[in-house]
Amino acid sequence: MVRRELWVHLLGYNLVRKVMAAAACAKSLQPRQLSFAGAVQTLEEFRWLLQGSVAEAKLRVILVLLLAVATHQVGNRPGRVEPRAVKRRPKQYPRLMKPRDQARAELLRD
Repeated sequence: MVRRELWVHLLGYNLVRKVMAAAACAKSLQPRQLSFAGAVQTLEEFRWLLQGSVAEAKLRVILVLLLAVATHQVGNRPGRVEPRAVKRRPKQYPRLMKPRDQARAELLRD
């Protein structure tokens, strides 16, 4: 089942990328210029229109969908670099190594 779920996620990812490529081609853009998250949100909003429309209207809905996906462009971010580092600051308190009730009772005893 895990293998099937992985394949379904990969299929969904590739289908979204295919829609993004078609939308980019329609607007003379590169597919990398479009937002993946924006495309997923747009597809989710258009899902009911695609499921409920008849064959004649479906082509018109698909064209509007492609235009809507193409509006979610990623901005120009030159020199953007995210460092690979762990941001774990040392805590000023010791770790709780016993049950909370027991530690609370010891604090009240002192």
